[in-house]
Amino acid sequence: MDPRAHASLRTPAWQLVGLTGNRPGVLELAGGRLAFTTTEGRVFEAALADVTDVAFPWFYFGGGMKLTVAGTRHRLSFVRPNGADDVPARLVDGTADVAGGALALLTAHEKLRDIGEGRAAGKAWKAALRPPA
Repeated sequence: MDPRAHASLRTPAWQLVGLTGNRPGVLELAGGRLAFTTTEGRVFEAALADVTDVAFPWFYFGGGMKLTVAGTRHRLSFVRPNGADDVPARLVDGTADVAGGALALLTAHEKLRDIGEGRAAGKAWKAALRPPA
């Protein structure tokens, strides 16, 4: 059995769009499913088996990742980009009323603001998404 099926993690993240755009949201893992939600709604939700090409490029310095869900490549940063909006607290704590709702999760974290916390989140995601040996 895949040990990732029982993992739970929830952190603020920013979806990187184009060269300079971003969308603040929450990346969450629960019940073997991975989802990213913004105030506009669910960007993606998929079983871990359907998430491919997960990479933590060196040039993100441990604070971001790339992944493919349903054929679409996504770039996520756990470090708040310069000039980016904060992730709304209602998304972080799971009380947002957005399409798709929040996954049932065991943990919620405060908004991440500095590089150290973003890199720690990247390390946690790398461990959580590591394929079983």
